[in-house]
Amino acid sequence: MTEKEMDIFALVQGCIRQHPASQKEIVRRYAASLLSVIKRYARNSDDASDILQDCFILIFKKIGSFNPDKGSPSGWMRKIAVNSALAHYRKFHFDYEKTMELLPDNADVSSDIFSKMGFEEILTVVDTLPEGARMVFQMAVFDDFSHDEIAKILGISPGTSRSLLSRSRRLLQEKILKIQSNELARI
Repeated sequence: MTEKEMDIFALVQGCIRQHPASQKEIVRRYAASLLSVIKRYARNSDDASDILQDCFILIFKKIGSFNPDKGSPSGWMRKIAVNSALAHYRKFHFDYEKTMELLPDNADVSSDIFSKMGFEEILTVVDTLPEGARMVFQMAVFDDFSHDEIAKILGISPGTSRSLLSRSRRLLQEKILKIQSNELARI
């Protein structure tokens, strides 16, 4: 174990013992990275700040259940951040998306169109997706959840998760093509 890893595990132990200095240091070290994860799910900065606060409350409440054999503290906190963001929006039901036409899993979506854009540009377009499609896309693409995990967390079927992912990719492709054609028209 490296010195840095020992330091982090010492902080975790301090948080388990509810030492304010350890808790403050965890917040200082991880707030920015957790906020960047949360911002992908939040619709605005006020929601993101609220979710981050809820996230840290949950982290400190559950820190005794952290198991270093199953991963790093940062990965564990990241999962809590994603789940906190999802819990915040759980009030949104995916009824609209559930009733949409199921798309085939092999819908033709060119990844080349995404490779020509920067990450921030992609995030801006992703944020325009309908709520259910946006969350499934982010969970599957950015946070590497399986369709079974997404289904369980969101209370939908794995087939609906696949359909929403295909739908979100198609919508993104259409939106990006429209943006690119508008840029070409200006030239």
